[in-house]
Amino acid sequence: MSSLRREALRWYKILQRTKNEVFTGDFRTISAARQRIREEFIKNKDIKDEKAIKEKIQIAKDVDVELRRSVVQAVRKQPTLFEARITPDTRKMDNVMFDPDAELPPPRSKKCSDKK
Repeated sequence: MSSLRREALRWYKILQRTKNEVFTGDFRTISAARQRIREEFIKNKDIKDEKAIKEKIQIAKDVDVELRRSVVQAVRKQPTLFEARITPDTRKMDNVMFDPDAELPPPRSKKCSDKK
C-alpha cells in the first residue's frame, strides 16, 4: 500500500471520528455525515495522480479543521431557551456591541434587478 493511500485512509478515519465528536447526540446528522464522507472517498478512490491525491488529502484536513472550529450545536431547553455546546476547538470571536448612534449609509436607490 502506498504511503499516500495510507494517508488517505488515515484521514478517512480521522473525519469519521471528527463527525462523531462534533455532532455528538445528533444521530441524523452523524448518519448523513458518515454517508457523505464515505461517498466522497469512494468517488475519489481511483485517482492515480499523486498531486491530485495530495490535494484531496489537504481538502480532508481542511474539512476536519472547519468542522471542529465552526460547528456549534444548539439544544432547545425551553420554547425560547437554547443551550449551545461549544468545544475547546470552537473558534470564538469578539462580540461587538451595537452602537445605536452609529451613522448608517443611506439605502441604495436601485435594486440589482434594475441594472441593464
